[in-house]
Amino acid sequence: MKPVELEFHVGHYGVGTGAKSLIDEVQYARKFIKRIYDICISNGVPATFYEDKVSKNQKQNINNLVAHHNQDRNGFIVSGHLNASGSVTELGIGAEVLYYDQATVAKKVVDAICSASSLKNRGAKKRTDLGVLVATFEPAILIEFGFVNSKKDVELLDRHFEAICQAVAKVLAAHIGYTIKKEVVNVEKPKEAKVMLNDTKTIPAMIVDGRTYVQVRELANLLNLKLVYNDESKTTKLYEV
Repeated sequence: MKPVELEFHVGHYGVGTGAKSLIDEVQYARKFIKRIYDICISNGVPATFYEDKVSKNQKQNINNLVAHHNQDRNGFIVSGHLNASGSVTELGIGAEVLYYDQATVAKKVVDAICSASSLKNRGAKKRTDLGVLVATFEPAILIEFGFVNSKKDVELLDRHFEAICQAVAKVLAAHIGYTIKKEVVNVEKPKEAKVMLNDTKTIPAMIVDGRTYVQVRELANLLNLKLVYNDESKTTKLYEV
């Protein structure tokens, strides 16, 4: 039976329960999966979003996810994760999509992610040992958006977040017979903040997508540093006075 809806879920069961390094797997997986889900819903694509917040260990989590999806048999399951491979590295490691019997759509999804972001393409990989892929009645894929210990992966995931989500949504929508007709841009309004030195000196800052940004000249003044900008090389240098 052809799937009639997309069933999204976040891997693991809460922040800190998955891979942890430069970033937290669950936090990032939720950000990507929820955004892809929102794009689908905004374009009239039937979809559900599930996040396990009750499990206490990995076994319970897998059982809960399988039980949740096995309540029906009309969906296509999309599980969101990030990978890990040891210590922090500057090198890009890449994205991959795992599948049991969904090789074609798995390849389309990983190709879409990497085309939208320049992440290294690790391909679609068959797995027969993952509960969400083998124990559910419905077809499923498991997306590994990147590696939590790769500085390059994290940089590309942050820089191309919206493009990745739009690209994946288009592939998944098409897989169940729908079209993403419009790009729903998710622009977070910057929030005012401040950066303080020794609880006294203060400079204005802005928070965008969970990150705090300041003007480099303001930061230099705060720290009593000399700022030199080279327009030819587009390089800003700070010197101790």
